[in-house]
Amino acid sequence: MSDLADLVDSNTNETCEELTLSNGIGTGLLQNDSVWCRFKFLKKLDLNNSELSTLPSGIEALSPTLEILFLSENNFEAFPECLGNLNRLRMLSLRGNRLTELSSSNLPKKSLVWLILTNNQISRIDPNVGELKELRKLMLSHNKLSSIPSELEGCKNLELVRLANNEITTELPKEFVTLPKLAWISLAGNPIAHCPQTKEKEILKSSVSFTESDVLGKGASGIVYAGKYSGKDVAVKIFKQQSMGSDGNPEDEAAINALIDHPLAVSALGFFLCDENEKHEGMVMPLLDGAKTIGRVPSFDTVTRDAGPTNDAIDLDRESVLSIVWNVATALEHVHRKAGVSNGDVYLHNILMCKVGTARISDWGASFIYDGNHDFADVFERIEVLAFGRLVQDLFDWYLNSSLPDLTEPADFLGRTRGVPLESGPFYDLVQSILQPDQHKRPSFKEIKSTLSQLPEFERARHAADRVACS
Repeated sequence: MSDLADLVDSNTNETCEELTLSNGIGTGLLQNDSVWCRFKFLKKLDLNNSELSTLPSGIEALSPTLEILFLSENNFEAFPECLGNLNRLRMLSLRGNRLTELSSSNLPKKSLVWLILTNNQISRIDPNVGELKELRKLMLSHNKLSSIPSELEGCKNLELVRLANNEITTELPKEFVTLPKLAWISLAGNPIAHCPQTKEKEILKSSVSFTESDVLGKGASGIVYAGKYSGKDVAVKIFKQQSMGSDGNPEDEAAINALIDHPLAVSALGFFLCDENEKHEGMVMPLLDGAKTIGRVPSFDTVTRDAGPTNDAIDLDRESVLSIVWNVATALEHVHRKAGVSNGDVYLHNILMCKVGTARISDWGASFIYDGNHDFADVFERIEVLAFGRLVQDLFDWYLNSSLPDLTEPADFLGRTRGVPLESGPFYDLVQSILQPDQHKRPSFKEIKSTLSQLPEFERARHAADRVACS
């Protein structure tokens, strides 16, 4: 937007659907209550980084249309009262503010599905949080929570929760961790999450070289560059120091990467420390030949589900789909059984398809370690089993025009049909046991892998994976 006055005075606002007033450029507009009624079709409003501590009541004029509101990096100490009257608001971000409590009192209870409260000072969740019946995605990493209330069981639609880097010392309530749709959770950086200190993969920083102009990818926790290590081409991830993204800390990511050792899981070859302190500066990862990401990250519309296939993976055949299913199940069975690690981010946008046709699970930034002997060990695994089921569901939907049996969602979830119903048989029974709300009835990854190994259609996928393991 070149001129704020032009926007307010012209007819542009009659049809405007998205408006960005971040970095303080909308201060004058915010103070004019009468202006907001002119925006008849506004769906998305960005007021990030504007030194705001309150919102004018006039913004309620956007209630008929506003769906997405960004209020991150401001000075809010509480939810503005007017938020509760924005009754079409689906997504709200107040990342990086001064909030101390999560309460549903001033939130749009009937419409909110995605709430980002990362990097605040929240130490308490009010029991009334259970009133957020439509909430699907809750981001609470980098706060000061010491416990989670059992009243979260009222949020029956909750699918993804980020709780990394808090101060949680008490056991998570069973009512919360057994929610029927909970599929993705992160807990690293809390006293209840085990994080062994290890130097097993620590390497000298001087042994790694990379070029800052050769960027392979960017994420919330760091940037990945092309580099060299031990005479080989590698990928070098440099952590963003003091990163307050939704995932955990570099220390946890490095520790977990040190535990991951499986040919179908992409993990670090080593990690190195900053020169001036003992903090982790970066990781060295294998550079996979022709690797391409399969899925696109969730959108405002899909919220918790991948938004569809990438352009590099638009036309996978049935053999490739079955190979992905087998490889991901195999890798997850290994990391849960051998390392007590929950990936926390099992999505097709974190699955890499390599040039040789091998699918590998990557990105352990949201992962955490749990005690395999704890009563909740099976609970954490069954949460991830549902995430695996979502991944399989998307594969069959995108590439095979096949609808899998799903007891957790209506057939037209996300406003789309999922193709021709899958034929009955052993694979149908397995998928149905995975995609169900009763966590206790879901199979373990060991059981999933055992069942798949007995199905003839997965024979080629098994043999291909065995060849990778032996190479």
